[in-house]
Amino acid sequence: MSGTWVLDSEALSLYLRADRGMTALLAAAAKRDVRVVVSAVTLVEADPNGVHAARMSWVLSRLVVEPVTKEIATHAVELLRDAGGLSGHKYAIDSMVAATALRASGPVTVLTSDTEDMVMLCGRHVTVVKV
Repeated sequence: MSGTWVLDSEALSLYLRADRGMTALLAAAAKRDVRVVVSAVTLVEADPNGVHAARMSWVLSRLVVEPVTKEIATHAVELLRDAGGLSGHKYAIDSMVAATALRASGPVTVLTSDTEDMVMLCGRHVTVVKV
């Protein structure tokens, strides 16, 4: 296995909408045996309204959906504290995505629209790439 890519809601939204760039990127990941994951909470944030159920099913069949466990939630709270006491309300989902990324098999890359928050939450432990 060649590491893990973690998709945030924007990256997942792009894939759900069949964005050519994201689709090509994830096809390349599959060829390189990169594990592509999303946090279960990302499925909700990605706002799949308007996405055909068959498309959603097809996309999810190609990803690993990681549950938000007690351990992930606890780690997310710690990340918020470590980042200067960030508000759980504003950063809750980002912190759960970051906690998921930090527990994944490395090397880990987070594909996100919000690079500043992910860098703040993950530090230098993961590579953060703008989508």
